[in-house]
Amino acid sequence: MVIRIVPMVVLLTLSMLAYAQPVTWQVRAGWHTSSARIIDKATLKKNSTNHLNGFIAGAGIRVEFDKQLYFTPRIQYSLHGYELPADKQEPAQQFRIHYIEIPVLLQYDFSKTNRGFFAQIGPSIGAAIAGSQKSGDRVSPLRFAMTQYNRVNVDALAHFGYRFKNGLSLDASYTYGLTSITNGDSLPIVRMAQLGIGLSYHFNKRGNQK
Repeated sequence: MVIRIVPMVVLLTLSMLAYAQPVTWQVRAGWHTSSARIIDKATLKKNSTNHLNGFIAGAGIRVEFDKQLYFTPRIQYSLHGYELPADKQEPAQQFRIHYIEIPVLLQYDFSKTNRGFFAQIGPSIGAAIAGSQKSGDRVSPLRFAMTQYNRVNVDALAHFGYRFKNGLSLDASYTYGLTSITNGDSLPIVRMAQLGIGLSYHFNKRGNQK
């Protein structure tokens, strides 16, 4: 319960702190393909995985620092995952983890109006709320513990997109995991990455469109 409440409290606090600045709300949803880089701790051998599809949905605020620089935190749900290919002994194994995340991004608008290209970059802190492993027809929950899977995840995000005059924007995004989703000495290091597209809508203040 605490993991679900904390992100909402943080976002509301940021909204109140930014009250004196020009602030707009925005919602974003999108699709991404997700994979992982696995590193064996004993041999340092690196293995790649197959991709799995995921999606993302969230809401946030845009706080103006300067005419073209903005602070854009948001809270979002994101589905991450990857697939280990089948071999002679085991069927393909699919791992999926559901996160509540808080990306804390800086946005730079290349245009001085409310339309045009923009770029966003920054970190994201996520809390896993559930996870599953599918092997053949058998599905089992992932265990989050000190020697199992990591409840907390930290990513680096980069977005590049175009905002239209009507408040809609389309972006391409890349996310790279800075922390392993696994804990302990017995499990390998697993860092996930996502490449995706997103669609956002900005609730502009009346008279703010140009």
